[in-house]
Amino acid sequence: MPDYDGLAEPFLDQNTHGKLRTELERFRRALAAARQRLPSACLAPETICVAADDAQLHLAMAPGGTINLTILGVIHGNETGGLPVIASLIEKILEGEVTVTRPVAFGLGNVPAALAGKRFLDRDLNRSFGGASLGSSHEGTRARELQELLGRSLYLVDLHQTREPSETPFFIFPFARRSFDFARMISSDLPVVTHWSGSFSQDGMCTDEYVNSRGGTGLTIELGQAGFEEAQMSTGLASALRALHVTGSANVRELPRIEIDAGFKGCVYTWAGTIPYPKSGEVRLVPDLVNFQMLNAGDVIGTWDGSAIKMPASGRILFPKYVRPGTPDADAPRPAELCRVIRIVTEPELPA
Repeated sequence: MPDYDGLAEPFLDQNTHGKLRTELERFRRALAAARQRLPSACLAPETICVAADDAQLHLAMAPGGTINLTILGVIHGNETGGLPVIASLIEKILEGEVTVTRPVAFGLGNVPAALAGKRFLDRDLNRSFGGASLGSSHEGTRARELQELLGRSLYLVDLHQTREPSETPFFIFPFARRSFDFARMISSDLPVVTHWSGSFSQDGMCTDEYVNSRGGTGLTIELGQAGFEEAQMSTGLASALRALHVTGSANVRELPRIEIDAGFKGCVYTWAGTIPYPKSGEVRLVPDLVNFQMLNAGDVIGTWDGSAIKMPASGRILFPKYVRPGTPDADAPRPAELCRVIRIVTEPELPA
């Protein structure tokens, strides 16, 4: 297992640092026990494939062999909520609460960035898949390792978190009917944010988009604001257990429910607009904007060199970008977007 103890941790407060270290140790203990007690193999640093028997493991590890379901977390280093979820999943397999019936894989995407308290070290890992030239950066190397795994995965659940608080957890993925149906099998209540006619980012593919491009079925779940909040961990674990069940990857002794605020149950959203981040000048967002907050056209959401930045249309905001002094964001290049605006989409509007 890689040793990251020499990494600096300049942006983690003491409590977050301690919790991260504790959860990483828990994950590694579970990983080591799984490798000793179950048919398993290491696919890349911080990833494991678990199978029901040696024959299935051989199938999974053969060139081009299939992994039925992959569950990932910490693709962005500052989004650590997937770490305890995946550790819990492996523990439940070891304890017999979950019986794996087809090859499944679990992994953490970017542990060095997590220990440094950053979203990434060199480039955004979740914009690095499918690129022809990834270079020798840390994230470029990691993307190549994970592509080999993702390219053989029939299904993917990628656990993420938002920068700011969110009024609800939600699925998000580039629209494909199979991804939409997969999301609804996991939870018919959890709201969906989906998009089509172009990639989420021009920099490269996200994990779910890459899996879809290789013929698999991928989706992302945003649990809530980055951290180790208990309700988010419950949502993530319930979603992952249900994914194992509905894909036929495992027998799960008890399927937990996913509780969602009634106002968001079953809702489907897509982009209504994007507000670009100004390339120069002083930008200030109004305080306390949260994901899924409803705003009206013309509402002031910030200022640019003293001039008001207004909502271009009524809708809910998504991914507001605060650049706070003393954080990694303050030293990074400016974001491309200030925020996105989403609107309700009806079933007939979705692509065929």
